[in-house]
Amino acid sequence: MMDLNLEKLKELRNTMKPIPLPEYEGVRFPAFNVIREKGIEKAIQDITEIQSRKSDIMICTYPKSGTHWVYEVTNMLIRNKTDLDTVTKVSTMLEVIPDLSVLDALPSPRLLNTHYSFKYLPMQHIENRCKIIHMIRNPKDVCVSFYYHAKSDTFLDFTGTWDDFFEMWMSDKCPNGSWYNYEKEMEQAEKDFPGMIFNCYFEEMKKDNTGEIQRLANFLGIPCTEKIIENIAETTSFNHMQKNKLDMTEVISGKGFIYRKGEIGDWKNHFTVAQNERFDVQYTERFKDSSYKLSFEQIKET
Repeated sequence: MMDLNLEKLKELRNTMKPIPLPEYEGVRFPAFNVIREKGIEKAIQDITEIQSRKSDIMICTYPKSGTHWVYEVTNMLIRNKTDLDTVTKVSTMLEVIPDLSVLDALPSPRLLNTHYSFKYLPMQHIENRCKIIHMIRNPKDVCVSFYYHAKSDTFLDFTGTWDDFFEMWMSDKCPNGSWYNYEKEMEQAEKDFPGMIFNCYFEEMKKDNTGEIQRLANFLGIPCTEKIIENIAETTSFNHMQKNKLDMTEVISGKGFIYRKGEIGDWKNHFTVAQNERFDVQYTERFKDSSYKLSFEQIKET
């Protein structure tokens, strides 16, 4: 894995000024350093042209859908270890890496990740039918979690209220674009490339983490004992990761915002009745043809 220069990151964070989010093909993107230096079109082009390996594994999620969680689980399966790794998913997050050639030095299988939509993935990754892990989370909780993240992340240039962020969501103006468009595109990709994409639900992982981890191990072709699966489930529980996993945002800015609550149903503490009704109308209309079955019930981790 790549080592991140924490002091350099801290310096960049302290000197970074918020800027209006760049747009490409109608979508607003976080103003990461790479985009500021290259421009959004060149940054995306460089990602699509990455030289893929057939053993590459890509985690693809809309922001705030459990990326760090599924990354850690997958990393443990690949390493055949049940301890938290000292590196974080940021080290292989395609849209934040200034020089993508550094990926060449990583041992196989490479575990990469991105919030970019399917059409912006490395072309060779698709041509080679490399494995993709996709986690989906109920959009009400995604919206709330994204709001708290946006308030703290310089790259997202957001200083508004919950009501402001809710309106951004409803008008498809959130960073990385519409949740609906992202998920529908991924769902279509599952149909176009059968067997290539492992789909899992944040809520199902909460309810049956050992079962879902076993299912992921089967997809990756990694044999695991029941004990290893149980240990991975315990080590990657939200409470354990919140206390023990390196949160790069805390190291850099002094206040972490990656591991906030990790609950199902926190949206009920934020949505007004009117907002919930508007959201339900939009969700029903725009997701009516989807085969994804999402849970909105409230569950807290014990």
